[in-house]
Amino acid sequence: MKIEAPTIDDHFEPSYEWQHEEGLDVLLIHLPEFKDKEGLKVQVSNFGVLKILGDRQVNQTRLIFFKEITVWKDYNTDEIKANFEKDVLKITLPKKGTTENANGSLCEEYNVATTSNKSKFRKYKKVAMGVAAIGVVVSALSGFTYYIYRSTIVED
Repeated sequence: MKIEAPTIDDHFEPSYEWQHEEGLDVLLIHLPEFKDKEGLKVQVSNFGVLKILGDRQVNQTRLIFFKEITVWKDYNTDEIKANFEKDVLKITLPKKGTTENANGSLCEEYNVATTSNKSKFRKYKKVAMGVAAIGVVVSALSGFTYYIYRSTIVED
């Protein structure tokens, strides 16, 4: 029977740097322990927070990092892109009113997940409509019950 050594979680803070270019800002996160984009997740919340999560198994150690950065209103959050190349996660944050130039390099690019206010509104609208429908049904049943009760009372 082979016994495997337990995995050790190691939370770390990767080094990073900002590059400011005309029309966009670039966040470079140095991740020498990561060889590809697997285990990396980049997301922008509705509240303007860029969330970056990394989780990778190296030998008996599980490397984990989590970083949150406030994305200012002058950035176009729908156009934020992330790519991983040569141990560096590059997150491009274009400013509103500008377009991003393609650099043509070979890299693994993936879309940054965003949560839209429209989808949340639709969800709340569906819930509100359901609650309203239940209210109408309860009112109708209450009225019907009262009508039956009043019609069965025998007056002297």
